[in-house]
Amino acid sequence: MNPPISELDSNGLIELVRERELDGPEVLQVLCSPYCTVQVAEMVASHPRLMDSHAVRERLASFPGFTFARAMDLIGTLPWTSLLSLAQQPRTPPVIRRQSECKLLLQLPSMTLGEKIALARRTHRALLRVLIASGDGQVLTALLDNPRLVENDILVILNTTEPPPEFFANLARHHRWGQYQEVRRALVACPHTPLPLALSVLVQLPPGELRRLLEHPATPERVRDAALALQERETLGLRRVARADDSSANITQNEVIRSLSDDGDGGAAQPPENFR
Repeated sequence: MNPPISELDSNGLIELVRERELDGPEVLQVLCSPYCTVQVAEMVASHPRLMDSHAVRERLASFPGFTFARAMDLIGTLPWTSLLSLAQQPRTPPVIRRQSECKLLLQLPSMTLGEKIALARRTHRALLRVLIASGDGQVLTALLDNPRLVENDILVILNTTEPPPEFFANLARHHRWGQYQEVRRALVACPHTPLPLALSVLVQLPPGELRRLLEHPATPERVRDAALALQERETLGLRRVARADDSSANITQNEVIRSLSDDGDGGAAQPPENFR
């Protein structure tokens, strides 16, 4: 009975690759062995049948000791998922990691929307800004679930892009980012946020955030007017800060909306269903 691959030394791996017809999982076991040498890896790379596997080519591309030219040849044959894996694996040599990122960026324009959404959920910081710059609402919404995204990235999205209206609603009700007061204030101050949504979030801001919003020079005029009205009610002791799940929130929102509707909005600004 043949010993397990994990128990073979470098000579045993050489004999195994030379004598046996290995399948994909076995080849990966060989390449992951601490006793796998460049000679063993070169033997694997010389078998066209074994090189049909993306996973095998990915592992070889990051194999220590492979020449840069050989690794670049392999990178050129990999799908975006393998390129992303190479770019994120700590074992990948830095030069190969950078080349994988460059290759992935080159593939980005030809990727389908579904692939871009999947990439947005999994990508690392080196590619975040490129995906943010795309301005695609579904891609930006997928980025909200990326664990590597930080608060400053949300502010960049709000301040440098013009996403479709549905993105703003997705951001406001997001289980993570919807709880950050600075994000909520930036959402209200963003000139591209639909007015009904901006007012719905506005009435939920605490007094300190309301004051910061009024100090922001780029706050849209109608939002500023509503914030001033709320601040006046607070001065008179008539304001209660609404919560998204508070039954009184709808009353407060409607009071603000009516004050704006009287100024010519025709009653169009109604709080969105998600905030009622």
